[in-house]
Amino acid sequence: MIILCLLDHLDPDLFIPERFEGDFFKKIPTYAYFPFGGGPRVCIGNHFAHMEVVLVLACICQRYRFQLIENHHEIRPQPLITLRPRRGIQMKVVERNGQ
Repeated sequence: MIILCLLDHLDPDLFIPERFEGDFFKKIPTYAYFPFGGGPRVCIGNHFAHMEVVLVLACICQRYRFQLIENHHEIRPQPLITLRPRRGIQMKVVERNGQ
């Protein structure tokens, strides 16, 4: 019975807007919506995932060069939850040939 109840709550297509009423946001854990969590229950794969993304980017940058497109607008930072470029950055990817 417990398993059936859990499966019912894991249905991604089920939307119950009433659950957001009242004190819902006060009841959820602090790090409930962060991808790797935080605090005492932080994901044990967090550091590995960050290290892996650095290695993947290093491998990509060994094979390709990234250049701004011609007549690109000035890049200005936009501080939101994370720092992002305002209006994005348009780049072209050029394969490195024997460099």
